[in-house]
Amino acid sequence: MKLLYTASAALALSVAICCCKKEEGFLSNKLFYRANPFPAAKGRVTTSAPLEVDGSTQTMMVKLLAVRDKTGAIADKLTKEYEIPIYKGEIRSTDTTLAMIAQKLGTAMYKPFDINEVGGRIEVTPASMFVDTGSYEFDIEASNVKGSITINNVAKVRITPAVPFQLVRQFASTSTVGQEATFVTQSAFTVSVDRVPTGPNKIIVKFVDKNGAIFNPKTGQVIPRATLAGTTGLRYEYKQFAPFYPEEKTDTALVYQYPEKTPTFPLYTLNNAYLSSYRVPAAFNDLNVNINPEFSVRLYPADEGVPFVKGTWIITNRMNFAAKKP
Repeated sequence: MKLLYTASAALALSVAICCCKKEEGFLSNKLFYRANPFPAAKGRVTTSAPLEVDGSTQTMMVKLLAVRDKTGAIADKLTKEYEIPIYKGEIRSTDTTLAMIAQKLGTAMYKPFDINEVGGRIEVTPASMFVDTGSYEFDIEASNVKGSITINNVAKVRITPAVPFQLVRQFASTSTVGQEATFVTQSAFTVSVDRVPTGPNKIIVKFVDKNGAIFNPKTGQVIPRATLAGTTGLRYEYKQFAPFYPEEKTDTALVYQYPEKTPTFPLYTLNNAYLSSYRVPAAFNDLNVNINPEFSVRLYPADEGVPFVKGTWIITNRMNFAAKKP
């Protein structure tokens, strides 16, 4: 009888254990952003790594609750929607007319600052041109199968002044006439970018010697540098990034127009780059060799409250190692 009682008790305990609901998942209370404060330049698309979840069960869903400025006041400007230019499709080098790119450019309403719902990535958009620079702290709610947690002051985002352009590459070499195998790198070469905010949407490219004398594209003192026959290292000139309007050659510059309300410029890469290659032939410089300047510049929004590229940009290639022949 005693044995029967013991067996019955064990069976009852086993049933009770089996009937208990098994807890699912894990949600840490140590969630954080690795980049804190997170820096983002006004007018740029900037994203962070996802929220660090300290071993919490994925998928982690994250909701932005509030954003405050340095005084602690609610920063509504960061969560208000503004109209900005967007890409509706990938623009390629084959899109050579205004009508073609018009099909792939448009506008949409975006917040300057948001949190990606899946994973919690910080996202700053070109609409940040409408907000003040400075640091902002924010609160989030994170949730997974285990439950949810509210984290106040989880991190700061620091909105920094607009950076109007990115100089990706500035490089120059020299080579003797009649051969394209041996080149000498010239370190005394610089590229500067200046802007006239109120000017028309133009890009002016100049080539200047060490004395400030300007080489004349109109008379062939500056020419595109040709791709070597039989090689895969293709070379491009700036007009291939701006085929929407005719190229203009003047006594002092190469001049290009660019479309209204573009998010950035150039709108596409060529061979995964924005590189333009030119040549000042030996006949026009005192070194009596070919000079081969290269530059790569990307333009971005620059004006408060204007989330697209505008104005006249002057790109000056300065060959501080050679002089123009009289």
